[in-house]
Amino acid sequence: MLTRERQEVIRARLDLSGRVVAADLAREFAVSEDTIRRDLRELAAEGICERVYGGALVRVPARPFSERMSENQPLKSVFGAEIASLLPDGGLVFIDAGTTNLSVAEAIGSGRDMTVMTNAPAIAAMLTVSSDVEVMLTGGRVDRKIGGAIDTRAVTSLDGIYPDVFVLGTCGIVPGEGLFASRADEQTFKAEVARRSRRIITAADTAKFETAAPYRITAFSPEVTLLVENGNSNDMSAIAEAGARIVPVAAGRANT
Repeated sequence: MLTRERQEVIRARLDLSGRVVAADLAREFAVSEDTIRRDLRELAAEGICERVYGGALVRVPARPFSERMSENQPLKSVFGAEIASLLPDGGLVFIDAGTTNLSVAEAIGSGRDMTVMTNAPAIAAMLTVSSDVEVMLTGGRVDRKIGGAIDTRAVTSLDGIYPDVFVLGTCGIVPGEGLFASRADEQTFKAEVARRSRRIITAADTAKFETAAPYRITAFSPEVTLLVENGNSNDMSAIAEAGARIVPVAAGRANT
């Protein structure tokens, strides 16, 4: 089989399942894994996929915040309630922009004693109406696709801020590598909050393991707690080996 023919088959597999594993392709085509990795590099250069540890994922553009708000609300509510229960009273929490994180803000409710900083106006508004917590907003221009501020002014707002917990909105999960963002400017902001935070909590539905996001926010570590759908069939061993806490919740689908 010619190189281009093999790459067309790989492209079709990506369209069908959203992901390919280099070792499996090497056995199927009776070629070396180096040959498959070269194929994947060329397909990635064409924008077809994103190379990840052990293979590649189909590249899916980030969808606007407004389109994601009403999707899969039951699981988002479960994620939100679980994360809210993990937040420390008396502490400083940073809640990142994201539709699942909006459910976290809603779940905090009244009677909690903490300070919450956010880059998302919708989250700040929710907390102001439904909770007793002290609310702080970053500066910066609100990006409508993300639903929050991620620009230079937003980063500057973090000066002197060291959260006890960062509730992170992530775009993609690579078990052997970490938590990823779909845009470079988004990664810059999220990585800075992560660097300043003592703990990181994030929720990921099964789709997050099948979404190519090229910019790593942070690696998995003992400081990371990852909420996943119960029954998620992805291999979590590399995440567990890195020391991250994995918390399964009721099955379903959500989009952060």
